[in-house]
Amino acid sequence: MGERRTTDPRRGRTRRVSLVGVVLTAVLLVTGCSLIPGSGSGSADTASSDRSSAGATTTPRATPTPTPTPTPTPTTPPVAELTGVTLDAGDVAEGAPATVSGTGPSDIAFRVRGDFGVIAALDCSGCTGTATITAPGRMSPFGSARAPLKASFVTSVLKNDPKQQMLIVEADGPWSLTLSSWNDLATVSGPQSGTGPAVLFFSDDVGHVKVDYTPASADDRFGLRVFTTSDATRIYGDTEAFSETFEADLPGILAIATNGKWTVTPTP
Repeated sequence: MGERRTTDPRRGRTRRVSLVGVVLTAVLLVTGCSLIPGSGSGSADTASSDRSSAGATTTPRATPTPTPTPTPTPTTPPVAELTGVTLDAGDVAEGAPATVSGTGPSDIAFRVRGDFGVIAALDCSGCTGTATITAPGRMSPFGSARAPLKASFVTSVLKNDPKQQMLIVEADGPWSLTLSSWNDLATVSGPQSGTGPAVLFFSDDVGHVKVDYTPASADDRFGLRVFTTSDATRIYGDTEAFSETFEADLPGILAIATNGKWTVTPTP
């Protein structure tokens, strides 16, 4: 899947590691239907009565055939397309973030000057509906959450990502977007709690994280991506409330995607 860009807080430099994914929880929806054949009512009784009369004959009755119920065809998520409104955010470098503002759906052009993952911090405090950060051609966005919100998302993480990049902001209302290197994130340590999407740079030197999650609604879900200096980027997710411990190999960056409440606790 290509090499991933990450940073090693213990050495203060950038390393490249292979990107692999581990999905702990997945939901598979299977739709089916049972067909119960119908039968002609009274057929057996008529045949018995006819046999008792000399010279009588039985007229066959057709058994109705059930109409098959078609199995729904799985739908493919739509591919993100450019909005036609382009804003240039300029260059993004370590220690030098780029900021751009707009109203409504917009395409954000920017250039990455360095070897690092990009953090997109969206301030959509004046928005309504759902705010989304995605890119042209993506079927799943980098992040999507209920507005109004202030949230961060991880976008560019692969070594072969182009220097000239484009993001799409899908929002209803005014917004501002700050693009920066994930090496510029302030580190945190110990238990961290919040609501909605977040990106956290943990400095704890441990092998696991304990996650407690409460959905915001029946259709909410929790997604977690763990980017570390090891060769195992891990991906976790669930659609129900849980309290579980996952492998993490910190220090590293955790990208949380949800509308619900969460607490992340580094643990040995």
